[in-house]
Amino acid sequence: MTAETELAQADPNWFVAPGDGDYFALVAIAFLIGALYGLVVLYAAFDRWAEHQAHGTPLAKTIPTMLAIALLYEIFPLSHFHILLPLSALLIALMADWSRFHLNTKTAVVRVDEPIKAEPEQDPSV
Repeated sequence: MTAETELAQADPNWFVAPGDGDYFALVAIAFLIGALYGLVVLYAAFDRWAEHQAHGTPLAKTIPTMLAIALLYEIFPLSHFHILLPLSALLIALMADWSRFHLNTKTAVVRVDEPIKAEPEQDPSV
């Protein structure tokens, strides 16, 4: 910072005048967006793997929900979320898993080896 005149000083080297472009900031923003995208892609791959491993287990929906909450807490500061938001998401996932195992209302599927033969039509006047 050298003096241009006796009363004024030169602008610092990091100063960008209005109307000029700040290319370092654009590179930093692009890097930040790329890093967040990479984090989400890695999380999605891990989530798919965890869901595949948890298929048929009692916590098939709860574990991926916990991973999603962990990702949100990893990216965003903890103070932005009320504690009831992740707790409600976990309770919903637990209830979905519980209902899948305890309130199974699937109807039995009957396998038919032979095609069903149509009955001959009857005359309603008989």
